[in-house]
Amino acid sequence: MQENKLRILLLGATKGLGKEILKEALSLGFEINCLVRNTKKFPVEQNNIRVFEGDATSSIDLENAVQDSKIIISTLNVMRKNLFPWSNITNDKNTISKSSKNIIEISKRKKVKHLISVSAWGVNESLDQIPIWFKLLIKNSNLKYPYIDHGKSEKLLVNSNLNWTILRPSALVNFLNNHQVKESISLKNKPSLIISRKSLAKFIINIVDKKNYYNKIVTVSKK
Repeated sequence: MQENKLRILLLGATKGLGKEILKEALSLGFEINCLVRNTKKFPVEQNNIRVFEGDATSSIDLENAVQDSKIIISTLNVMRKNLFPWSNITNDKNTISKSSKNIIEISKRKKVKHLISVSAWGVNESLDQIPIWFKLLIKNSNLKYPYIDHGKSEKLLVNSNLNWTILRPSALVNFLNNHQVKESISLKNKPSLIISRKSLAKFIINIVDKKNYYNKIVTVSKK
């Protein structure tokens, strides 16, 4: 393990992008805390991982999991039963914003150095940038719930007086790994339609505690 790495609290480590972030962070020697709902479903055993059972919507659970972490990365989402846009929501429709409120309050007390929150392309003012068919799909399906809640979360972070970075990835895919990432700040460059989870995970770990990403909202996609 490399020395002098800041400990990371990773939220959402059991699914998709979170799993890729965990792999990338571990490969680079970071020490990781993970807060998961069921530790029995998270059979990762390595010396540099601490696993805590609980929910980020609980301030008690979250504070217990933060410990001495100086970076918090959140990939939390409002989840559906499956990929079908109209499938039932399986957790609280305010999961993201409730968790962000707790993250902000605890980060101030614990002097966390950098918050990285994974949102989505199409949230808040970026809605005008996405294709019209996708905009209609969001509006008329259960996809709207995570977009609404990401919007609330973003506003909480922007007004937090902390060092935050909000990432808005385009559609996440599991192919085309290890590609370059295109960055768009303030909607200046139109993103491409996809980004691989593995490439996004590498990008996220690469910007940990980089001051030039503090207080920036960055849309990310395949270059």
